[in-house]
Amino acid sequence: MAMEINGLNSSGNKTSASQGTASTRARQTSSASSNNSSSSEQVNISAEARLLSQVASGLGADAPIDHDKVAALKAALADGSYQINADTIADKMLELDGKL
Repeated sequence: MAMEINGLNSSGNKTSASQGTASTRARQTSSASSNNSSSSEQVNISAEARLLSQVASGLGADAPIDHDKVAALKAALADGSYQINADTIADKMLELDGKL
C-alpha cells in the first residue's frame, strides 16, 4: 500500500492537500471493499490442534507445591547441611537420556 509522507505521493511528486485526501479516501474505500469480500474465508482446526490447545491450557494450571518441603530445602541449602550426591544426579541424567 502506498503511503503519503509530507505531501509527496508514491512517485515522489508533490500533491495538494485535496489530491492527497482524495487518493487516501480512494485507497480506504478500496481496502474496505476488499476486506468485505474476504469475510467468507473459513479456518478448520484439526483434532490434533484442539488437543494441543487443551493440553497447553492445562499446563497453565498451578501445579501442587509442597511448601513445607520447599522451606526445608531452602533452610538446608542456607545452613550448608544439604548434601548433593553427584553420582545419583549423573545416574538419573543417564537414565533420562536412555543410556543406562
